[in-house]
Order: sequence, then structure tokens, then C-alpha cells
Amino acid sequence: MRAFALATALLVAAGVQAQHVPDPSWEEIDFAKSVFLEIQDRSIAKRREYCGYIGRDATGALVATEAVPGTMASCLPVWPPSAEMEVIASYHTHGAFDLGYFNEIPSDIDLEGDISLGIDGWIATPGGRLWFNDGKAGEARLICGVACLPVSPEFYKGANGHIAKRYALDDLIAKMGR
Repeated sequence: MRAFALATALLVAAGVQAQHVPDPSWEEIDFAKSVFLEIQDRSIAKRREYCGYIGRDATGALVATEAVPGTMASCLPVWPPSAEMEVIASYHTHGAFDLGYFNEIPSDIDLEGDISLGIDGWIATPGGRLWFNDGKAGEARLICGVACLPVSPEFYKGANGHIAKRYALDDLIAKMGR
């Protein structure tokens, strides 16, 4: 009887862990893409990240804060007043392609930041990939691949090795060598 109870408990636990985590809605994907279509070329040309927040206004419509310029490797968006929007996600670009950076996937710091704020995140890479950081699931998921968004002229496909379609936080930490 104990063996059956233990086996049942393990199966139930495994079932909970195997539940599918829903992807963002098409509305959110299309909105995030439209935000990046406005800033990706500028981010690449200026070789710096741009960032902000996406949320819902009082009517429930998706809105975004104005993109703030960052540095080549970081960006600090300004949290909007709650009267403007309820923040649901961060967004940022990874600037121009540079062989010195692992910039075709979200970093562990990107994902940890979204998790700590209790929100999701969107990342545009120099290769034109669109990533979604699921803050609740603690993972990054590829929404669309190379050239889904504008591409940096210096982009060299394969320079960052194999790019998976999904990374848990521990996977990103290992990939970044931390």
C-alpha cells in the first residue's frame, strides 16, 4: 500500500510539473512585434539597448512606455505611474550584433529581472529573433526565429552556437557561464 501511495504521489507531482505553460496571446505577440519594429533599427544603428514596459491602460488596451536608451549591454527602463498602465511585461532590444556578447538569447539577468518584478518580458535580438520571458514559469521561449524582426548587418548566424527554443533559468545561467 505504501508503494502505491508513493507511486501515486510521484505521478501526481510529475503531472503537475508537466503541465503546459500557455504562450502569450496573439494580441500580445503582435503588440510586442510592433514595439520592436519601431526601435530595432535605431537600436542596431546606435549599438545600444532600448527598453521599456508594456501594460494595459484603464480601457484594457495594450500600451507601451517610450523606449529608453541604455548602453551596449544593459538598459534601465522607467517604471510608469499606475494611472497610466498596469505593467504586464518589460521589453528591450539587444542592440547590434557583437561577437563579444552572447546576444541571441535572453540572459539569465534578463529573466531574473522579470521574475523578481513578477512580470513577463520581451527581447529582440540582433538576429531578429523575438523571445518571451515567462516570469511565472521562469523560462524564456522563442516566439519567432531569425529575421522575424529587423536584423543587424553584422549578424552571423551560428556564432552563438545552437539556439534552443526554450531555456529555463538554470539553462541560461549555464549557457552564460555563470
